[in-house]
Amino acid sequence: MVNKLLSKLTLAAGLSLPLVALAASSVFAQMVKVSVVNNSGKTMTAVYMSPPDKDDWGDNELQAPIADREKTDFEWNQADYGGSDAGCVFDVRAEYSDGKSTDLPSVDLCKETALNFN
Repeated sequence: MVNKLLSKLTLAAGLSLPLVALAASSVFAQMVKVSVVNNSGKTMTAVYMSPPDKDDWGDNELQAPIADREKTDFEWNQADYGGSDAGCVFDVRAEYSDGKSTDLPSVDLCKETALNFN
């Protein structure tokens, strides 16, 4: 009786391992990495991302300003943003120390590895 129970538990554990691996790989697949490159000639003070179907920019993504000719790398879970195309397509805005801004509309951040702001 104990052997039969252990056999069933072993079988159940063996069958569930592929599901655990599949779930873990889908979590890692949702991580998005992109570099923001400042080639504007000014200090970048803010970066905002918004799904194209939203009317507000949300929070500043920068931890600290980006000097001219410098870059900052970002990594986030796309599910946290809920943007269009499974959290990949965003409008991106950079703001500078002189109060001006540059917008990049409908950028697929799952395909772009770097955003260059001139």
